[in-house]
Amino acid sequence: MDEGKRNLLAAIGLVTAGGFLFASMNAIVKALTARYPILMILWGRTFFHVAFVALFIPRAVTGAMRTRQLGIQLLRSLLLGASTALNFTALLFLPLGDVAAITFLSPILVAAFAVFLLRERVGLLRWLAIATGFAGALMIVRPAGAGLGPGAWLALGCAAAYAAYQISTRMVREAEPLVSLLFSGLAGAVLFTALLPWGWRTPAPLDLALLAATGLLGAVGHLMIILALRRAEASRVSPFNYLQLVWAMAASYLVFGDVPSPWTLLGALVIVASGLWLYRLDLAELARRSALARASGGTR
Repeated sequence: MDEGKRNLLAAIGLVTAGGFLFASMNAIVKALTARYPILMILWGRTFFHVAFVALFIPRAVTGAMRTRQLGIQLLRSLLLGASTALNFTALLFLPLGDVAAITFLSPILVAAFAVFLLRERVGLLRWLAIATGFAGALMIVRPAGAGLGPGAWLALGCAAAYAAYQISTRMVREAEPLVSLLFSGLAGAVLFTALLPWGWRTPAPLDLALLAATGLLGAVGHLMIILALRRAEASRVSPFNYLQLVWAMAASYLVFGDVPSPWTLLGALVIVASGLWLYRLDLAELARRSALARASGGTR
């Protein structure tokens, strides 16, 4: 097996494992919401994320101190903190699998936001893929006459905040990607630590370990995505992010006894299909640009 294939397989394995860690983190969070305020769980997720990176990846700390993109890094951190807060709060109202399915609108929203924020061109097929993704989300939330419930709105807000986080990440030009890993949890850690006196409840030793586990799982999950993208192009590994939906629905059933409804399963499939459609369009666009560049170079 050549090095390119080995790198691709390693990247796919890292993305798959990262998705499993994120789903496990959300399962722990949903269990903790029955005993602790959301603010305290948010503190654990972000504080231990930063502590893990600072302790075990010291060059991320030195790189953060020298960054020339402090503004955009802090914006990324705030957006991820907002996304996390909305995600965890949505778990109070909806099953784990439903929240995961709705938040997977974020790649589709990235394509929509890129039109306005990055001035990227979006053709008819791309808009159709985006509309298809929203249709899948509506299948899951199935708004009645009273409109969407709070859980659905929170999950949709999480998807939007995470999409904005991804857009802002595209603007980062750090030489060391691990600097971005540290910043990802930094704003949330500072903010939620400051607010902690209003949401503290002394945890049992096991629950404190679970709080620490949310930060560790989140940080390692993000690290695995970074390592995967160092080994293979995003367009080749991103579709495997959707395996996180499988892990989330499995955890929702095995841990909490939540059986996904046929509408949830159908909506999740539609969202996945629309996301994969967008990836195919990206690949086709990259191939077209590459062919034009080769043709242009050949005429000189």
